[in-house]
Amino acid sequence: MTETQSEYTRTRGAGIYVGKEPSTKFITSNTPALPLECTVTDYSFTAPEGEEIDVSTLASQTKETINGLPAEGTFTLNVNFVTGNAGQKILRKSYNTGENYPFKLQREDGSSVDWIARVASYEFKGAKNNIETGSFSLKVKGKFEYNDAII
Repeated sequence: MTETQSEYTRTRGAGIYVGKEPSTKFITSNTPALPLECTVTDYSFTAPEGEEIDVSTLASQTKETINGLPAEGTFTLNVNFVTGNAGQKILRKSYNTGENYPFKLQREDGSSVDWIARVASYEFKGAKNNIETGSFSLKVKGKFEYNDAII
């Protein structure tokens, strides 16, 4: 009998980058970008369901549906707040202006995820441990683009 091991993607060594200027194009090697990874403590991607459209007819035996347009995806990241962090300044600017910026999650193995988003909300809080933390919620324009590692 062969022992089966769990498959997983590592988060250590991952970097999250934001473009320095608003854009609807993904980050490339020529795009001026800033890293956020030194302040990010965790992140979450959510690809939402599309609206369910009823296409049942008089001949249908059961209710029949198809997927409609999906809602905007969301990306949430939690951070150790740093007032002067250039990347966090861009996130706060996106919230204030409503402009979309390019983002990239670059993993240590070479795989990545790209998306374009605007910051929909953010919060900061202080705690007894003397570290101010915060979170940013981004609304994704279009879809997340997943890129495999180049081997």
